[in-house]
Amino acid sequence: MNIAVRQCMIGETEWFRKLEGKYHYMGESHGAGDLVRLVFEEDGRPVALMTWAAACYCLKARDERIGWNPAMRAARLKLVVNNRRYTELVPKGARPNLASHVLGMAVRELPAIWERQWGYRPLLAETFCDIERTAGTCYRAAGWEEVGKTKGFSRVNHARDFYIPNGRPKVLFMKPFRRDAWDLIVSNALPDEYDVAAHSKADGVLPFRPAQLESLHWELCHVKDPRGGNKSIGIGPLLAIFTMAVAAGAKDLKAAHAFARRLSNAQLKELGCPKAKDALGNEVWGKYACPSYNAFYHLLRHKDKAGRYDFDVADFAAHLSKWMTAQHGKLARHLAADGKFVDEVVGLVSVVDAESGDVVAVAPASKKEGLKGRCEYPVLRDTLSGMDLSGAIVSTDALSCQDDTAHTVLANGGDYVLQVKANRQGLMDQCKTLCRIRPLVSSSKKKN
Repeated sequence: MNIAVRQCMIGETEWFRKLEGKYHYMGESHGAGDLVRLVFEEDGRPVALMTWAAACYCLKARDERIGWNPAMRAARLKLVVNNRRYTELVPKGARPNLASHVLGMAVRELPAIWERQWGYRPLLAETFCDIERTAGTCYRAAGWEEVGKTKGFSRVNHARDFYIPNGRPKVLFMKPFRRDAWDLIVSNALPDEYDVAAHSKADGVLPFRPAQLESLHWELCHVKDPRGGNKSIGIGPLLAIFTMAVAAGAKDLKAAHAFARRLSNAQLKELGCPKAKDALGNEVWGKYACPSYNAFYHLLRHKDKAGRYDFDVADFAAHLSKWMTAQHGKLARHLAADGKFVDEVVGLVSVVDAESGDVVAVAPASKKEGLKGRCEYPVLRDTLSGMDLSGAIVSTDALSCQDDTAHTVLANGGDYVLQVKANRQGLMDQCKTLCRIRPLVSSSKKKN
């Protein structure tokens, strides 16, 4: 087939929608936000149309297949695009292989077209097939994966309920735009062409499931509180919100406070926040208080009478680790270890389940480098030494590329992948020599 694809031009939008409305059983599509319309032509004559738009907000089967948590989904949802309509403009059955050919071409060409239009590349594609009308044969032939079935609900903004039943469950298909897309979309670091779209604000989206919130709040209520009687919000709600803010990507107290302000009134209540009060000090019925920036700062940077910071980060980390251990029950196959430092407030070394993005262990650290025994590298080593790493692969950055890190992982039953940089120049030179002697990719594979 000699078929070419191009983007629908602005002046062709009305023509495109009329054809879509005439030839597609669901009529023309309506979309807001990022959207691309494609026209497939054979010898200058249109034979098919496709409309691509923003992904569905919440799909259980898709979210389980990807393995992201709610906060990551909210931040990176733009990296998934929805094939909202595929419309053939030729008589049914006249071109048996047209659909699979067009779908394959769309997967190859759409990322570049999308980037020109919207400034970033998507990683995954999704679409639905009405099981009462079609078996989705063309998507299977084009290499799309059947992920699951929907429950038959539609999102309706103006209705009282956010989702209403439509009585038409559909099959969900997905397709990666690159081979490593499934791993990349949940990775800690994204290439620039994807990272630009991966920082949407997760307004009101919590990184933990609702069933976990109560136990998190309860566990953190037992952390030692250095403050006296002058406190409006208890330590449990403050640390629970702070923990979720960091899990959702907050890098400093300002971002943590912004996360708190985006929580709903029901979420504040669930996290144990007290009733809000008016200017006269009277409780406001049905309204719960959101912690202020000063409330977080006063706790985390509290000083004793001698002027020393006395918030016990080690006690905080111990209770947080206890709670996370109870949630997991067993370690993941791939554990990523790294340090996170909220500027001038607190530093935590964390061990993360690289498949789900969940944290499985934390320990306090003073800073990236410097203070003996309390900076990131020795704290991470000591944290790993207390863990059962059976069947796990532990990866770290170049800072922890040390002999005793490797020995600790092996001694606890795991394997390791350590990043090598110039801080271990001798080891780096050996790696370069090995790569020259035995290339990682053969020349034949490079050609392919």
